[in-house]
Amino acid sequence: MVALSARWPFARSADQLVPRPDRLLRDNPVLLLSALQAPGTVAGLVATWNPGWQPAPASAAERATPTPLTEAIRWHGPLRLTPMLRADAGLPTTGPASTLGLAYVAETRRSRIKIIDSRHADLLRVRYPHGLPTEAEAEAWHLVRGLAKRLRGAAHLPGGPLHAPHADAPLPDDADHAVFSHEMLPWIVLREILRPIAPDLTCEVVPDGGGYILRHRGLLEVRVRPAGPGTPTRIPQALRGRADDAWPRSMYEFCDTSGQAPRSVVPRPQGVRPAHPARAAAALIAEVTGGVHLDADGFPEETRTFTTR
Repeated sequence: MVALSARWPFARSADQLVPRPDRLLRDNPVLLLSALQAPGTVAGLVATWNPGWQPAPASAAERATPTPLTEAIRWHGPLRLTPMLRADAGLPTTGPASTLGLAYVAETRRSRIKIIDSRHADLLRVRYPHGLPTEAEAEAWHLVRGLAKRLRGAAHLPGGPLHAPHADAPLPDDADHAVFSHEMLPWIVLREILRPIAPDLTCEVVPDGGGYILRHRGLLEVRVRPAGPGTPTRIPQALRGRADDAWPRSMYEFCDTSGQAPRSVVPRPQGVRPAHPARAAAALIAEVTGGVHLDADGFPEETRTFTTR
């Protein structure tokens, strides 16, 4: 047990009590879903976020037995939300979210950083009044938020407001999409590839070999930097099973800077109009470089063209 505890921060001895459901829901990132949502669908999506995760057997799932999701996150659920449990956990008892009868919990240690001044600082302080999640808590938050997007649910971070991605404005993230790939493309080459989407990209070189940034004011920002051993880049769970010393060697981050909803529409040479420039640019670079395209929450994206309806 000593060795396990050193490796796994949530290890408990037989005489330790499992956390009360209301405390789990109150103190950790939580996903709220319709009571009709099949647990198998949720488990399948979690497995795309972390292919190394093994869901609990059906009998254990019915008892809401937690399973290790990463070295620092335990996955609980589904938990059925009774009116009393909802009230004890501080979850909404009125409004649309009060009709969501299932909860999943990404149990992890809280870790926050202060929000610094930036173009989204005021909005971030409203969304994250106790600071931005970082490290394992950030990964847990990205997971529950990404699941809420895909399953029309809601996500709750301790100390913050409820977020329903299908109904609320997008949260301001450091990056909307990312591509992990091989060696970095020279900036002049990348600019030409992206010209159909963002024709006025200008370059800023990051000192000390930190890569470069391409910007089209009011539309798109692309940050390119080295990845892999010896860099501070955090490899998403979806890629850790295939990452090694040779791959990935670069990371492309795509940020929508339009500040509009719906996001700006920019024509492409074939007459196709991407509704989401950051997503369209990421999909294009993934295809050109043979890289892997992930969304802001660490879920793999298909390489395809996004058009308006």
